[in-house]
Formats: sequence, structure tokens, C-alpha cells
Amino acid sequence: MRIEALDTRRLTGFLAEYVNQPDQCSDLFSYRWKTNGWEQERSEDLAKRSFSHRQALCRLLEARHAPLRKREACMDNIHKLKQENALVVVAGQQAGLMTGPLYTAYKAMSVILLAKQYEETLNQPVVPLFWIAGEDHDLDEVRYVHYLKGDTWKKLMFGDEPNGEAASTKVLPKKELDAFLAKLFASLPETSYTNTLKAIVRQAAATASTYTEFFKLLMHELFYREGLLFLDSNDPELRAIERPFFKQLIRKVDALQECQAAGEARFVEKGYPSPIATEKQNAHLFYTLDGKRRRLDYEAGRFYVREAGRQFTKDELLAEVDSHPQRFSNNVVTRPLMQEWLLPTLAFVAGPGELAYWATLKDVFALFDYKLTPIIPRLSATFVPCRVEKHLRERKEAAETYIFGEGEKLKEAWLASQHSYPVAQRAQAAAEAIEAAHLPFRELAGEISPTLEKMGEKNRAFIQGQIAFLKERMEREIREQHQVGLSKYDEAMTWLRPKDAPQERILHSFILLNTAGIDIFSRLLEKNPPHTGAHLVFYV
Repeated sequence: MRIEALDTRRLTGFLAEYVNQPDQCSDLFSYRWKTNGWEQERSEDLAKRSFSHRQALCRLLEARHAPLRKREACMDNIHKLKQENALVVVAGQQAGLMTGPLYTAYKAMSVILLAKQYEETLNQPVVPLFWIAGEDHDLDEVRYVHYLKGDTWKKLMFGDEPNGEAASTKVLPKKELDAFLAKLFASLPETSYTNTLKAIVRQAAATASTYTEFFKLLMHELFYREGLLFLDSNDPELRAIERPFFKQLIRKVDALQECQAAGEARFVEKGYPSPIATEKQNAHLFYTLDGKRRRLDYEAGRFYVREAGRQFTKDELLAEVDSHPQRFSNNVVTRPLMQEWLLPTLAFVAGPGELAYWATLKDVFALFDYKLTPIIPRLSATFVPCRVEKHLRERKEAAETYIFGEGEKLKEAWLASQHSYPVAQRAQAAAEAIEAAHLPFRELAGEISPTLEKMGEKNRAFIQGQIAFLKERMEREIREQHQVGLSKYDEAMTWLRPKDAPQERILHSFILLNTAGIDIFSRLLEKNPPHTGAHLVFYV
């Protein structure tokens, strides 16, 4: 197993500027992650703040991790977090089925690696924590995985319809889940790891009652050795701890709306598309009503749940927070703020999309006298199965050519090198010769009658169609003669650029686990992959 880092100049979008030209966007952030000493600066800034709820939070984490098997490393990290100078590195994601796309696991790897690195740098405790977006109610985003059928990746949908409930409260229908898992494992090739994976997944499925619990149990199986901690943002007991800051968000909603709009406008002025693009009346909070999570708006001094016809004054909503904190949840703007208030966050690990919207929040953070949390790009990677690596070696090709969508060019260049039949040139020459010879014939037909002129055009089209037909059949025959070689190119593209998208966004973690083993992420962590923003290639 080896790891290769690709050139960061292949990055695109705002991430490319953040990694390669940080000076050009430094005004959007409070810390410069590529500058020596930012960790110490952030640690000193956090030391000036009070986290009076720290012990209550640690008691909650202890209670939530106690039922987990192989929890010793987690409990050690919770004990570490109780220390007043302990910090956390955080990443977050929705509760995807089968842990969701591979980038979810890469986020977990990132916080584990960085927590260890920063602990050594600062000589103070730093623990890795994964923030599960349990309040998320858009289950259409998480209730499917991709599976390989032939050489095409298809969606496998979980037969459970969304109803507006959050992932932490939506009950998993066990019959449908069993059917989903049976189809999923039937789609995976049988390897020496498959039976172990089946046992782990079915045990988690039998134990979990909600999407969030299922996600947490599977993620724990992947990262228990490293003591990765999990925090469900929709935990009712956590909501009680967060009550004071929900009140701040409600009291300052007018300024919050203005600061969010100003931050987004500044980002757009730099030439980037709007990453949040919400209406100005958005209060950046959700309120659960009749079991469904609904957006709160704020306009002219009142809060509205428009789709339900409910409204509140500020005082009425503050009273609701006191009485029912579990009814409130954050949106994409206020979740980072809540995290900043709740946790002594040394750094937040972000994907490209998250990085873009965090870049709009500096003014929002300043409204609450916070600096914007330091942002570290998550690990981004593509794994290369052994049989694909063999193809690359045989052809002396680079994985990155496929990863960045240039595999089809390689494939066609290889095919062209395998034969010397000038099919396209001869077909074009024939078409041009026929056109030249046919033109006087058509003109004569037109002189005789309009009807014959039309027949002449049809005759021309038919003859040219026959040339095109023969050309297509000749090219098909050549491809069939070289199908074995072409299929290797197709396989490489299928794995390294599935559905013409980054692999980490299409394939789920268990495809890699079935290929390389349940401990593959731990083994990759032992290699200490570079964390520079570069895309990595894992040869497994």
C-alpha cells in the first residue's frame, strides 16, 4: 500500500485559491492555516474564553459512548476533553447510509490526523470529534448508495420515504433495511472480508433505531481504534446545554441577517458564486412543529413558520427555548456559530463546499465577538484497486489522468495506436467525392422538376448515410477486435472517475472496505498521509 500526492495546481474553484494563493482570500478568514504559529495563536485565543458547559458536555459524551463496543479509546479522549486546556478538531456530515460517500470517512481521517499533529505541536490535549448533523431532514440526500452493475454505477434506493422528520428521530423500518442490505451485499463481489462486513453491518442494523444511530455505529467500527468521538447535533440533552446560545441567536437575529448578507456579498464580489443564496428574511434557525423540522423566518419584528401559519414575538420564542430547547436547530449559517460556542474548536475540517460558505461568515462570527474558526481542507482521495493499478503499470499511465477526467482521451489514443486503418479519412474522402459527383446530377434533376429535385436530395442523403453506416460498422469491428484492451480502460475509468465525478462523491465506504479490509482506514492513518490540500491517491 502506498500514497501519492498530486499537484495542487490541479485543484479548482475556491479551494484552489485557498490552497495555492491564500493571500488573495486572507481577508475572509481570521487565521491563515498555512502560516507558522496559527495553532498557538488560536490556542491562546480559546484560553481567554469560558466553556462553563464543558463538564456537562463531557458527561453527555460519556453517556452516549458508553453503549458502544470497543469504546476504551473514546473514553480516554472524553477524559482528556475534561481538562480545561483541552481542544478539539471537528468535522461534520449528514448521517448517510453505509456511512455515506467516501469523503465522509476522509473527513474522519482528517480530524484524527490533525488532532494528533496539533497535540504534539502545542503540547496540550487535542481530541478528534465528528459532528453528526442529526437534525437534517432532507433524507433524499442520504437514503441511497451506488453499486456497480456491469461497468456502470447505479443508485440503490432505501425504501423509506422522507416525511420531514430529522435523521435522529426518523425510525429505520427494519424490514426495508434488511431488504436494502441484502441487495447491497449481493452487488459486492465476494472477498475474504465480505462475511465480516456483513456481520458488522447487520449487528448495527439490529441495534440502531434511527438513521443517526446506524451511521454512528458503523463509523465507530471504522475508527474506534483512534477514539473518534461523535456528537449528534440533534441530541435533546445537547439542546438543553445549547439553550443560552439559541437565545443569543434569537436576540441578535436582525444583525445576524445583515451580517450574513454582507459576508456573502463580499464573497461574490471576489468572483465566486453565492454558496448559500438565501432570502433576507431567513432567521437561520429551524423549529420543529408537528414532528416536522420547519424554517423560521424573521421580518418586521416577528418570527414566522410560514408553511404552518405560526408566528412568534422575540419574547415568545425565547420562552419556547426555555421550555422546549429540543424544538430548535441550526441551519448552515448558525451551525458553525453553535459549534464555536459549544466546543473549544482548534480547527474545523471542511470540504470544498463547506469551505466556500464558511468564507462568508467572518462578519457573522464577529457579531458574537468570535474570530472565524480556522478552516483546514479535508483529505481528498481516490483509491486504486490492485487490478486497475496493474493496468496503469502495463500502460505506463498516471492515475491522475483518469482522476481528472482524461481517461477517454487515453483510451482513444491507445486504440488508434493498435491499427493503421484510416477509416475516418477514407470515409471523409468518399463522402466528399460522392458529394462532388452527385451535385451535377441533383442540379439536372432540379431543372427537370421540383419533385425530382427533392428526390435528388433524398438520394444524396441516402448515399451519404450508407457511407456513414459503413464507417460506423468498420469502427465497431476494430473496437471489437481490441475489446479486451479497451475494457481495461473502461474499468479504470469506472473506478477512478465513476459517473464522470470524483470517486469520493460516488462510492461509499464499504466498497473500499470490501476491497481492502475493515481496518483499511487505520492502516492508511498509520501511513500519516500529507495534509496539504493536495488530492491523494491510495494504492490499496
